[in-house]
Amino acid sequence: MATEPSVMAETKETSVIAEISTDVQINASSKSIFDKYARKDAQTGELYMGEEEFINAIAPIGEDYLKIKREQFAILFRVADRKDSGKINLADWGRFENLLSKPDAEYEIAFRLFDVHQKGTVKYDDLMKLYNLNKGPDSIPFDWNCEWAKLYSGGKKRRHELTYPQFCQMLRGLQGERVRQAFQYFDKDGDGFIEPEDFQRIILQSYKHKLSNHLLENLHTLCNIGTGSKISYSNVRAFQNIIREMDLVEMIIRTAIAHSDDGKITRAEFLNHAAHITRFSLFTPMEADILFHFASLDEPTGRLGLGDFAKVIDPSWRSLQNVLGDVVESAEAKSRATTNNIFQSLLQSIHHFSLGSIAGAFGAF
Repeated sequence: MATEPSVMAETKETSVIAEISTDVQINASSKSIFDKYARKDAQTGELYMGEEEFINAIAPIGEDYLKIKREQFAILFRVADRKDSGKINLADWGRFENLLSKPDAEYEIAFRLFDVHQKGTVKYDDLMKLYNLNKGPDSIPFDWNCEWAKLYSGGKKRRHELTYPQFCQMLRGLQGERVRQAFQYFDKDGDGFIEPEDFQRIILQSYKHKLSNHLLENLHTLCNIGTGSKISYSNVRAFQNIIREMDLVEMIIRTAIAHSDDGKITRAEFLNHAAHITRFSLFTPMEADILFHFASLDEPTGRLGLGDFAKVIDPSWRSLQNVLGDVVESAEAKSRATTNNIFQSLLQSIHHFSLGSIAGAFGAF
């Protein structure tokens, strides 16, 4: 029987590989950045960047990278250095910058990190190897032989490599499985509850890259939405769903507030507008409780404004497409922002998804 990959999958895999060898046009600003940070090869005279120069180019010393550790940008060097030579030339730099403009750049960068052999597929063994090499010392254990993983890569005797679309879909669901396993790890007596500090550890390892400081500092208070002192699995899943749908949450909040006479809304008004905006009831009562719990910690009136919700919705976390949109608008408006600053914004957004998702999903970095 023929192997599975569909025509769509094969086409995408081919494009992922083909792009690596495709010549790209390098604009003057891109070349200027490369020339500024590159060093000259003593033997050939060619300019190149090693890992240190690459980090300096995309994450200059002294800049504010929010929740990003500057050294974490080093992992992106592996994406740019496709020859695995420890150095990149101007053409490599141009291809890397070109990659950032793709609509699925975040997923493709993550895929390339795990496509060790550059064949357009990710091997299960490579996935495991990179996980073990990069997981943090305090990472919560994750069982890669679980039934969930077998659904994507097959069982031990029937294992197959992951195509680009398959890998992306697996990555999208990985955090949910990791949170489930983490909850079971801390639920020692199997009663369906964990301690607030255990919940805090799970979220910090899974979602720290996309949560506001206000949320991170008050995670332990989630137990207060119920009558007990512990956190249930339902609480954890509800919290996770709110985080996953944060863009939609913000849209609903803004719409509801726009229809409010005093610029504030209640929990009931949020749910009413959510029901009108979405095709079906997307948010459960518990999810609304959690949202309003964290937004009202400093204003326990039950009627909240945009400023209250802003403490929950981290304004520093933005998707790549939002950043790209701002770049286009800035260009059209002839903004004074330098190309280097724009490039750094792109890289920060790439980190938030690609490195952030990998770090959250794998407990790495």
